[in-house]
Amino acid sequence: MNFKKNKQNLLFIFAALLLPVIYGIVFVRNFSLPVTGGGDIDEWEFVGYYLSENLRFDIFPQLNLRQNQTLYPFGVTQVFSDWSLESNYWYALFYKWLGHGAWLNYYYVLSLIISFLGSYLLLKKDFGPRKAFFAGFVVTFFNFYALHKYPYHFNHSTIHWTILSIFADFVLIKRIVLKEKISLKWVFLKAFVLIATLGMNLGYICGYALSSFMLSLFVAAIVLIYRYLNNDNQVLGYFSDWARELQQNKGLFLGLAVPPLLLLYFYLPLVWQIYQESNLVYYRNTEKTVAMWSHPLRMLFPYFPFFDVTFYPLTDILKDKPEGLGSGSPGWFCLITGITGLWLNRKKYWLAFLPLLILLLLYTFYHPNRVPTVKIFPWGTYNRVPSRFTSILPVIFTCFFLTVNFYQVKYRNWLIGIMCITGLTELVVVYRSLYNKLPYEVDSNFFNYMGIIEKQKGEAVLDFPFCIVGGDGSGMKENLCPLYEKTCNIYALRRFHHKKVMGAYYSYIQPQTIRSFTKINVSAMQTLHPFNPEVKRERLEDLTEEQLAYLVKYLQYNDFCGINLCIDLISEQTYNRIVKTIGMPIAATVLPGAGRAVFIPKPDEWRKLVNPEKVLSMRFPCGCY
Repeated sequence: MNFKKNKQNLLFIFAALLLPVIYGIVFVRNFSLPVTGGGDIDEWEFVGYYLSENLRFDIFPQLNLRQNQTLYPFGVTQVFSDWSLESNYWYALFYKWLGHGAWLNYYYVLSLIISFLGSYLLLKKDFGPRKAFFAGFVVTFFNFYALHKYPYHFNHSTIHWTILSIFADFVLIKRIVLKEKISLKWVFLKAFVLIATLGMNLGYICGYALSSFMLSLFVAAIVLIYRYLNNDNQVLGYFSDWARELQQNKGLFLGLAVPPLLLLYFYLPLVWQIYQESNLVYYRNTEKTVAMWSHPLRMLFPYFPFFDVTFYPLTDILKDKPEGLGSGSPGWFCLITGITGLWLNRKKYWLAFLPLLILLLLYTFYHPNRVPTVKIFPWGTYNRVPSRFTSILPVIFTCFFLTVNFYQVKYRNWLIGIMCITGLTELVVVYRSLYNKLPYEVDSNFFNYMGIIEKQKGEAVLDFPFCIVGGDGSGMKENLCPLYEKTCNIYALRRFHHKKVMGAYYSYIQPQTIRSFTKINVSAMQTLHPFNPEVKRERLEDLTEEQLAYLVKYLQYNDFCGINLCIDLISEQTYNRIVKTIGMPIAATVLPGAGRAVFIPKPDEWRKLVNPEKVLSMRFPCGCY
């Protein structure tokens, strides 16, 4: 009997390792080139690159957050980058050792393995190996929202520690409610998993884990206090057991303490620094928060061939604007599993379900302005996109289902049939769309092009058209990024050429930073037409003589090595005039998102004209000489 169980256990472990690898081979595909492709995709490597260049260890790790490596020449705090410290450390380590590569894609597959295998190992003792394997499979391969997030919102596709932390919270509250044993080893495991969530996306994914833990502690405290008042000192029993375990094997627990302490060392100082800096400079721009709201009714939408929530159906009726493919919906398969478990075990497990239900209500009906429920938590301050909670829905519904005893379900064959048909249908629909997302391949001359820029004299490069924009919309109405969809990622190319750049694309950009650029009218270089968010431009208007003159002086006064000119985003006439005024290009390539580009070096005779003071006094159209 034990042999059979061991064989089954090994088979499940092997499958939990193999299936994510197969998924990586079939759907990720790229394991040699950097993760790029335009838009948000370029942000994730850039943050890791920034960490590698600006991290120092003064007893504890510290980041140089304030610099002018981006938003040159004025500079900015980098605190509102999308920090996900585990993947940032991972990329920084491999970049320092081996240079550019598909390091984030390897991390992504590892994330899927941890989600699957970790869920199985964490849950099998309490719910049996079959349910544990099922749970790991569902939260890994039926988490359609998270799967769709790769690679565009990479930091919302890698959520492994938060998955395990929420599962651990459910196990914790279940054991407390049912008066089951909680070993000291399990406490150390829970501590490790919770601390590891500090390495996830700090604005959202880590916050979900912290919210779940705090709610679980709240419910657990009420249960334990109630029992204590009724002469049942359950807490004392746990502490007595833990003291005995510690006395029997001090060396084991000393070893178990090392991993969470190491994580605390590498994460906590940076998290605290980021938290302090963000509170110091945070400015809330509410103009764009409403646009990212997803209606709670989307939770009921399926991934079916004739009604696929991936493509945002019924937006005219619901009056929302979802963010992300499948926003708000876990799919009918997860919905059926969750409702089944919740209904069948509502009497026995209602206290164990309570933290999850509160979590579900707080985040499902959250609206940053109208219903700011999440902001009862300190980490909810920067949660401006409510629908990103969608990736946690399969975890919550799976927790409900774990308590189901199929042998006691009256119509279990019907239930299994409905689940299989629904699950297979949604898998086919979703995975077909995932397979159609081809990885971006950089141009054959891309790295040579970046190398040429790196070798030029000058500390910065002028990207044109440039883009200065925040995820909350800051910089848009000031016309600092008229070609947002094509140029928002250009600043992140600094990880290849290592020059300072004028552009930036962070969650928030401070008003004073925006004012630094508007004060000298840099937006006038790109277009004189008022910004209209409904008009998606393919290229800039032709430069006037005044605009070209301003561009030339801006290039001269700043310590630029030259101009990185995106020729697909300007007219042929503008290109010819720039070449005639500045000089001939010496390299060409194709940039992700922006298209064809050429590099024109700054003429040597212009280098003596560098004058940062004159930059500060520039005005358009006159006063720029």
